[in-house]
Amino acid sequence: MRKAIAVIGEGITEKYYIESIKGLSPFTVLPKSLNQRASSLKDLQKAIDKAVADGYDEVYCLIDMDDKSEGKSKLDYQTLKSKYHDKIIEKKKTGISCKVVFVETERCTELWFLYHFTKSAITRKFNSYDELERELRKHRPNYEKKDAYFKSIGGLHHEMTVKRAPQGSLANAISNAKASIKSKEADERLHTYSEMHKLFEALGISE
Repeated sequence: MRKAIAVIGEGITEKYYIESIKGLSPFTVLPKSLNQRASSLKDLQKAIDKAVADGYDEVYCLIDMDDKSEGKSKLDYQTLKSKYHDKIIEKKKTGISCKVVFVETERCTELWFLYHFTKSAITRKFNSYDELERELRKHRPNYEKKDAYFKSIGGLHHEMTVKRAPQGSLANAISNAKASIKSKEADERLHTYSEMHKLFEALGISE
């Protein structure tokens, strides 16, 4: 039986992105969106619990870290992460077991998009979303975090890897993401990194 994977995204960017890659995976992939620009951790927990109860073999949660870096939001996130991340959740009554993985990007998914095009952003600190978006627009000038844009481009994955100038590639993004994690661990820094390569490894997608 083919493995079933649920991918939970916090906002509209992740919703459209996972829709654009699900047909590339040999596994059954269900994008699940919280449908909020700034979703609550309670909603995320409910979505995880529902995916487990629905019988998915694995659940991947795409996490934007730009609003989880300090204070109560950081503490609440770390508490939720410690409960679920990289754990096998078992439902004894039904015999269901499910692996849950949190996939973090700091600041947000747009950094992963930028990794398709350049190594220069591997460790660069972005002080705001707007600053990151301006950098991404050097490669995709029309990029905009809006439904109208996402619906107009024929799929976010295609838009980031389409063979036109400037050219981006999934191979570049995976390589840059791995480098960002390696350098993050070496520098013990908290900014500018993405674990999205872990999702693509799990989904069996490579370029």
